[in-house]
Amino acid sequence: MSKESFEQFFKRQEEKLDKAEKMVEEVKKELKIEEFEMVEKPVKELKKLWKENKEEIRKKGWVFQIFSFLSSLPLPETPSSLLERISNKFLKEFDWKKFERRRLEKDSGLFLSAFLKKNIENYVLSQKRKGIKEENIKPIEVRLNIKELPIHFDYLGYQNPKKLHLIIEGDCGNLTGDRMQGGRIIVKGNCEVWTGEDMQGGELDIKGKVKSFGMSTFSPNNKGTIIWKNTKIWENGNWTKEGKEMWEKGEIPVG
Repeated sequence: MSKESFEQFFKRQEEKLDKAEKMVEEVKKELKIEEFEMVEKPVKELKKLWKENKEEIRKKGWVFQIFSFLSSLPLPETPSSLLERISNKFLKEFDWKKFERRRLEKDSGLFLSAFLKKNIENYVLSQKRKGIKEENIKPIEVRLNIKELPIHFDYLGYQNPKKLHLIIEGDCGNLTGDRMQGGRIIVKGNCEVWTGEDMQGGELDIKGKVKSFGMSTFSPNNKGTIIWKNTKIWENGNWTKEGKEMWEKGEIPVG
């Protein structure tokens, strides 16, 4: 092969390589645009749903009524891989100052919990349709950063589903993990009153201080697991050995 033929050959290869690289960049750009839209759109829908229904939410008296109403709303269905990004973007961008703080702490905590629960349940259903048994379905981890927000959310993790591992960065309000169905909640901060009540299952791990646990937290009906001060104090309706010792010493605050 002549010298000129070699040059032509390599030139052709370089042209192919350039073309392939441009195609890759175009695909990456399209994916970024698509992913942006998949995050931006549900965030806008969540904001809109909140604003349109805040007055109706206030009319509801009991927590289960509020949560039932919120769950009935057309909450956006999103890929489980984007739940964390969507939730944190919603929290970061929402104008919390426009709403009454006292009701906001409770209602918005329930609103976010309903959104997460709905999408985790949809994820579990999609996995089951693929023939995957529930015990083999991988849990989804969602890390919420609430450190810089002007409110402390009540009822975060309300009815937390079995396949949701919720990691909360920051301090929580009241009734964290109330009526947990399963899964896991890790609070990398402090909790207020009535914490860990009426758990049907799951694990609540609190890294910071607890103002008080609920009156029904340590009853035989509470089937969850509670870890506090890096110690498992409660499991499936009973004190652990370490938990009982802490209780007898008066080290566990109950409201």
